[in-house]
Amino acid sequence: MIQSGARWSRRHWRLLVATLMLGLVADLVGAARVSTALFLGWPVLALILGTWATVDPVSFEEVVAGPLRRRGWRRWARKAWPSLAASCGLATSTRDGGIVVPRLVRTRASRTMLTLRVRARAGQTVDDLHAAVARLGTAAGAEAWSASPAGPGVLDIELVMGDLLRDVTEAPMPRDVVVDAVPIGRRQDGATWWLPLLGRHTLVVGASGSGKGSVLWGVCGGLAPAVSARLVRLWAVDLKGGLEVGVGAGLFSAVCTRETQAVSLLRRLLTVVEERQQAMYGVSRNFEPTPGDPVHVLVIDELAALTAYADSETKTEASRLLSKILTQGRALGVVVAAFVQDPRKETVGMRNLFTQRVALRLLSADESRMVLGDGMASVAPAHTIARAQPGTAYVVDDDGSVDRVRAHYWTEDAVRAVARLHPAPDLGDLPDPAKAADTPAVTDPTTTTESVYTVEEIGHLAAVPGPTPARKPRAPRKPRAPRAPGSEHEQAS
Repeated sequence: MIQSGARWSRRHWRLLVATLMLGLVADLVGAARVSTALFLGWPVLALILGTWATVDPVSFEEVVAGPLRRRGWRRWARKAWPSLAASCGLATSTRDGGIVVPRLVRTRASRTMLTLRVRARAGQTVDDLHAAVARLGTAAGAEAWSASPAGPGVLDIELVMGDLLRDVTEAPMPRDVVVDAVPIGRRQDGATWWLPLLGRHTLVVGASGSGKGSVLWGVCGGLAPAVSARLVRLWAVDLKGGLEVGVGAGLFSAVCTRETQAVSLLRRLLTVVEERQQAMYGVSRNFEPTPGDPVHVLVIDELAALTAYADSETKTEASRLLSKILTQGRALGVVVAAFVQDPRKETVGMRNLFTQRVALRLLSADESRMVLGDGMASVAPAHTIARAQPGTAYVVDDDGSVDRVRAHYWTEDAVRAVARLHPAPDLGDLPDPAKAADTPAVTDPTTTTESVYTVEEIGHLAAVPGPTPARKPRAPRKPRAPRAPGSEHEQAS
């Protein structure tokens, strides 16, 4: 406790010096009681605060330390802004030797965030302010930084002065039935990170070991109560032998571990899209899930294994089917969440068809730009995420604002528990694989009487070609009549 009080006194040495000076002045003018109170009051105050910080650090942070620290951030930003802007390349010189810097409109601090609202000076654009965000964050000693437009020529620069995402948090067991969006983890301001799903296609990109599994199970685990409520059906494609999704396979209606199975599943989901188009034509533009007509969520772990590394025929067909689902299925309750390591066009040709992207730790600034868009490498530097912080990512919201997030960690025991508590519902008797060859047409997955296909059965169906129109039998060619001798000469004459 005494050490805590001493640290607090050392941190606020200016206030200590001012108190001692007031005590000396009071002693010189003969105010002995005031002087004694000032000299003795500081050690007592430091001891009280030190005891409070040791016994209940949470309330001490909320009542004392946090407000004082945020006040110091705001005061420093207002005082240091001219020199800070000049050193980061945002100032211009005047004829009389002065400098003109962008106007600091407002400073705001909350928890561990310091937000600077800056208006561009004459001759500047918001892009110029964007380019200096990384330099401003480094000069301020921030843990991370991001920026978002706040109006014409105005930019909000968010500096993370204390990293709330440093510690790992385990995923809580999901209880609420959610379909539109799922809670994945935490934002950099401590709020819950909700990832929208319904009406979105999500592409999650991250280097090996960046924590893609945390996001994958955040999506699947968050939807688990909706799976048992028959509002969502989960389908998985894991061409790495099912190592990732196999632990919680009971949560999925099917897990495809071979390329032929994946292509067959894509055909089935495209059939769902086409039939819902017909059913919703002239009725509604937005799909509303019901227990008999669920949202279909296709989870693809390592998308490149299907669209880039497979054989030529499979790659072409899978890319064609997936592109049609991405362009047509979003409003019809058929959504895709794909995970990949390499974001290049050569690997993910339909990258631009995904309507939202999550950038985990990447390998270069070019990859950050590929995933999040041009100009994002400086305000959303996913390539600077530490290897020791798996699950940390950058996301771009609908309004263009950038946020830093971190997904909860899902242990294998948690995955098994959620799959056991919320298994995929059995919607009918399993079909006889022997009869599947005679009847290759697949039952409509949107009906309540649909059969659930196992991995082996999907693979069996994938080997069966779809119905093709029968060719019209050709009539036998009539024999040509022999020509009489000399006929050519007669015709010529």
